[in-house]
Order: sequence, then structure tokens, then C-alpha cells
Amino acid sequence: MKVGVVIWTESNKVVFRIAENVNVERGDLYKVRSSNGVTYVIRVVDFKPIMLFDPLELSRLSLVQMVDSQMRIFDRQLKYYDTAIGVIIAEISEGRLQSPSSVPRIFSPVEEMDEETLSKLKLDEGDIELGYVRMEHKVAEKKVTIKGEDAFPHHLLIVSITGGGKTNVGKVIAWNIMRNHENRYSMVIVDTESEYFEGASSSTLGLIHSKYAEKSLFYITPKVNEPCIYRYEFIFNEVKFSREVQAYPLKINIRKLRPEDLIDTGEFTPAQETLLWIMWRKYEEEWLLTLIESDPDVLFTRLRRSIPKNTITAVQRKLNVMIGNEDIFTTDEGVYDAVDAVIKGVTKGKVVLIDMPMALEPQEKLISVIVARRIFKFYELKRKYDIETWERLPTVLIFVEEAHKYLRKKSDRDVRRENIFTTISKRGRKYRVGLCTVTQMPGELEESIIRQQLTKIILPLPTRPDYMKVVNYTPYLEDSIEEIKNLERGEALLVSPPSGLKFAVPLKVYKYEDLIIKELMEEIEERRDLRRKVTYGRIV
Repeated sequence: MKVGVVIWTESNKVVFRIAENVNVERGDLYKVRSSNGVTYVIRVVDFKPIMLFDPLELSRLSLVQMVDSQMRIFDRQLKYYDTAIGVIIAEISEGRLQSPSSVPRIFSPVEEMDEETLSKLKLDEGDIELGYVRMEHKVAEKKVTIKGEDAFPHHLLIVSITGGGKTNVGKVIAWNIMRNHENRYSMVIVDTESEYFEGASSSTLGLIHSKYAEKSLFYITPKVNEPCIYRYEFIFNEVKFSREVQAYPLKINIRKLRPEDLIDTGEFTPAQETLLWIMWRKYEEEWLLTLIESDPDVLFTRLRRSIPKNTITAVQRKLNVMIGNEDIFTTDEGVYDAVDAVIKGVTKGKVVLIDMPMALEPQEKLISVIVARRIFKFYELKRKYDIETWERLPTVLIFVEEAHKYLRKKSDRDVRRENIFTTISKRGRKYRVGLCTVTQMPGELEESIIRQQLTKIILPLPTRPDYMKVVNYTPYLEDSIEEIKNLERGEALLVSPPSGLKFAVPLKVYKYEDLIIKELMEEIEERRDLRRKVTYGRIV
């Protein structure tokens, strides 16, 4: 269907006149067939009405229109019309897709996208499915994917306002990894809101509801006291389902903590960090227990008065909040260690879900830092000293919720802070350790972090400081500001150069619940088929 005709081109921009009674929206994809034999793919980014009235005539006509809404204008289609401004995102010449290097000729027809042209954009050549191409707030029957082996090591950024669908995207990515039969990827999620395991409410579903959970989900939780098979039962459409997944207790040996684990949380001042390092050098594995349990006056004397007493008491207060009682961090040498279990789960290609709904924010930070640091160190050492084993390891993606807590541009003391997450952002690619940073406040992030997250999924983000930060440090988004501001829940723009998507792809993200409901309906149908085959007590 013809939607318009090109009336102007400049640089990578195309202006086309919109045909009468045709609805065009921001983000829509169209093709332009030019007489030079090239087909161009454009994405609409803005609109501009064209009027050929002089000011006096415009004033008179607008007044008449206010009085008589049925007013007719002679030669109306010659005097004014609507145009759309599009950005050329690709061109197809002799059947080959390439980056735009020319522009269509004036009066070239603008047409709706067809399946053949969409297929040449190579949107579905990856193995991580995210959703469908979005057209006019609707979806086209064309899947949008990214290539996990290329996108994950180069890191992901997911941004949105609260309630914009960030958790849904996280569950969709985890679902993709769980159903990967080759164990090419693993994923680690620290969940403090209990959103991922069984869903945050009765109307949402979690990873445990997927049929792939039994093979690929590794559940670390305070609900169990020893490694076991955790059985979860639920009812859907009056049919009872049961899932059994590997589970492990959320226990961490306090003697395995190091000063950098605590420092990377950003909770300590430079003077307090000095105390942590002094204690480590003096007491080694017993450093943290000694620091927590010692009387401040006694410790002040033992350290030869080198650290002020108020610094000691301040650190002890913070540690009492972070470490708390022995619900998570324990002194028992014989207890299971969740950090070691995380590493084992990662090496087996699991989605490792650390569920800690009762944890305080400092505890969440500490556990996230510990897990990220141990994974990165494990992969780094394997690549340096046992490259054959490293080559067999799955590419790991560490999911970091509320990333602005760890990757702020500056700390409260206005000093640039490095931590394990900035280290992974800079060096993780070499070891196939990727970050998926998730935040509703990208304006708080360090600019270099945004640059290093090469795959970006931008969900609804109406606040100017946030969307401008993302646009300024992301290619292919400079003309998408208005679209980003007006995205609805579940709609997104995707940019992923590592996956070959060198333009902003209008995306309708899968709703996780729809994916799982489809699975459950298939399971119900399989049970019915099996019952139909059973006759007289035998399968025929």
C-alpha cells in the first residue's frame, strides 16, 4: 500500500508527503522504492504540516473554521498537507542489505513494509528472542532477536520509568537462556523483591512456572537449609502442575569476605576503608569477626591509636547492618557456601536466581558485589591459566537491578569511584563476562558506562535528564527523542550493534506471562493427547 511520496531529502533524512486517509506514527518503518534501483528502509521520527497560505489568509480561514467547521477550501490538497520526516536506516541494493550511502530520488513512492523487505533487515537472526517489530503501536509478525554470544559480553542496558517493563524484559531474557539446550549462556539475578521466582502478584508469573525451569533454574533461597530439590506446585486452568528445581541455602561464610567486597558497596568513607585494610593485614581470615566483635576501646589500643575511635564505632555500626545476624552471613565453617554454589551453577549454564526478599539494601549491595567479583575472578583466572576450560564455559550475564546504586557518576563525596561493576564494564568482554545494567535513573550513570553497554533496550522514559543521557551516548538515537518520551508500557527501542542491528529497532517486547501461558496450554494439550492414546490400560 502506498502511504506517500518523497518530496525532499537531505543527509540521511527523507521528507515525504502523507497520502490522504493514511495514518502514520512515530517509529513506523516504511520502504522507499527509488528509480535508481535501490530500496530504502526509513523510520519515521517526526512530522511537519506544509501550508502555502499567507498570514492574512491563514488568519481569515482559521476564524471561519471556528464558526463553520464544515468550511470547504478550494484546492485544499494543493494549499496544505501533512508530511512525515524519516531517517534512512538501511538500503537494499541488488538484494543485499547495507548501511545507507545514498538517498532516494524526489517523488519516489513510500510504501508499507512487506515481509520480504522486513526479512532482509535480519532482525531475527539471533538466538535471544525479545519480541516483535512494532508498527503503529501494533505488532508485525516479525520476531526481533539479539545474538547472545556477541551482545552479552559487550553488556546490556535496560532503562525505563518505574513500572515500564524492566522486570518483564529480565524474565524474557532469562527464559531465553533457560530454554537454550546447548548451555551456551548462564545468568545471575539477585532478586530482593521476589519478582522473578513466582511473580510479584497473583496476576504475574515467574521463572518457576516455565517448563524449562526444571533443567535450567538454580534457586538460592533462605527457604531451604541444605541443598535439595525444591518442589513447587501451582494450578492453572484447573490443572495441577508441579516443578522441581535445584535449590541451595542462602548462606555465606563470613571468613571468605575481603575488604574490597565491602568497599565496592560504596558505603564506607576513605578513612573507614583504611581501617578495613589494616584489619585484613593484621588478622587475615579473622579480620571481619575481630572487627565486629571487639570492643572499640580494646581495638583502638590494639591498633596503637592509629585509627580514631569514632571511625571504629562507625564501621562497626555499618557492619552490624550489612552482616546482621547469621541469617545470611555465618561463622559456621561446616555450613554450605552460596557463593561457591553460584559459580558451579554458572559453569553448568544455569539461570542462578538469588532470592532474598527480606534483605536490607546494604546486604543486597554486599551480596551483589561478592557474587560479581567471584564470577569475574573465576573467569579471569581460567582464561589466563586454563584456557581450554575457559573456552568451554558458558558466556555469563550478571543482571544488576538498580544499577545507579553501583555506577553513579560520582559518589556523595564527589570522588570518582571504581568498583567491580565498572571493572566488568571495561574488561569483562575479554573473559565473556557481561553486565545487564537495569535502572530507572540512567541520568545518574557514569557516561563511560552508558557507552560500554553496546546493546540498549529503551522502554518508556519521559524525563529529560534520563533520556538525554542515553541519547547523547548511544548511536542511532539522535532523532528518537519524541518517540522515547511517548513509548507505552511494553514498547521499546532496541539498539544492538554487536547483533548487527545498527539502527533503532521499534520493538514490542514479549509479555512474559503470554510466553508461559502458551507453554502451559501446550502441556495441557499433551496430557490430553496422552489420555486419548490410552485404551484398556495400554498405550496404543
